[in-house]
Amino acid sequence: MRLFIAMPLPANIEESLGKAIFILKQKGAKVKWVAPKNIHLTLKFLGEVDEARVADISRAIEKVAGNYGKIESTIDRLGAFPTMNRPRVIWSGLSGQIETMARISSEVENEMAALGFKKEDRPFKSHLTLGRVKDSFKLGDLVEAIKAYQFIPEPVTFDRIVLFKSTLTPRGPIYDRLYEAKLKA
Repeated sequence: MRLFIAMPLPANIEESLGKAIFILKQKGAKVKWVAPKNIHLTLKFLGEVDEARVADISRAIEKVAGNYGKIESTIDRLGAFPTMNRPRVIWSGLSGQIETMARISSEVENEMAALGFKKEDRPFKSHLTLGRVKDSFKLGDLVEAIKAYQFIPEPVTFDRIVLFKSTLTPRGPIYDRLYEAKLKA
């Protein structure tokens, strides 16, 4: 199974980000846009994992979730990695309890390393991926639209860590929740 660990968004935030995606799509750039219901804050991508390991991963997620309370954040901007001049990933940025998100990510990383998963080399960056650029066609128009977009900041509460299974299909991935751990502290 292809698995990842993430913090899901409430439906109203998915809807808001869906509106931003809709506007950016109008620029015609070749981007693989994320379905709004699939947007999430990624904590750790695990890759292909044997089903027998799900119980151990779930226990580790539960352990981390027990150390934290709900996280208050704000979705407040659009941007691109690595830079706006050379965008490969279009994202929505978060502010608020960023340090707490980074600590949760670090704890998840350590718990997964203890289970034999490779540690991520890059530091955690709190963002929500909206799309991945496929080529440079109409990229300038897209960049200008991102820069001009008037993002209305929206509060969001992250209250759980989820183990997702991702099934790849020609129409995009299907995400199934295998395990949820509420933030409890």
